[in-house]
Amino acid sequence: MALFAAVLLSLSVAESQKLKVYISADMEGITGVVHSDQTTSASGEYAMARRWMTDDVNAAVLGAIDAGATEIVVNDSHGDMRNIIAGDLHPGASLISGTAKPMGMMEGIDASFDAVLFVGYHAKAGTANATLDHTISSATVYSIKINGIEMPELGINALVAGCYNIPVVMV
Repeated sequence: MALFAAVLLSLSVAESQKLKVYISADMEGITGVVHSDQTTSASGEYAMARRWMTDDVNAAVLGAIDAGATEIVVNDSHGDMRNIIAGDLHPGASLISGTAKPMGMMEGIDASFDAVLFVGYHAKAGTANATLDHTISSATVYSIKINGIEMPELGINALVAGCYNIPVVMV
């Protein structure tokens, strides 16, 4: 977390402005999530995974605040995008929740942000020895290639951030 804070702080100092941070949070890579039952609302294990997701996002929010962030936007990016427990999200962050989102996992991103963080992201479909690997939707998509390179969700979303010249500072 110290390196992450140092990177954000250097952005803040270098630009001598308010530091605005965007967080996109998925669930399959969250601390403790190891089975698909934990990622679906039909399962009894889902409530605990929501708690873990909220806790991991709050840790990233606290790191951003420690680094000088003055505005933090969190986009709930898993499934129906209603997983983060809104009432338990750190008050220093605002939440984008629910569907439909034209920009999906990157809804709300624009050129006003200084840094992007990806929380709870996971390996792309077909990654050997990965937990809950998939790309977008395991039921309908196996592979997405951009310029001939197979991309995980984080790669696709990093390219979206790059379209706005925003660095990804934590995955």
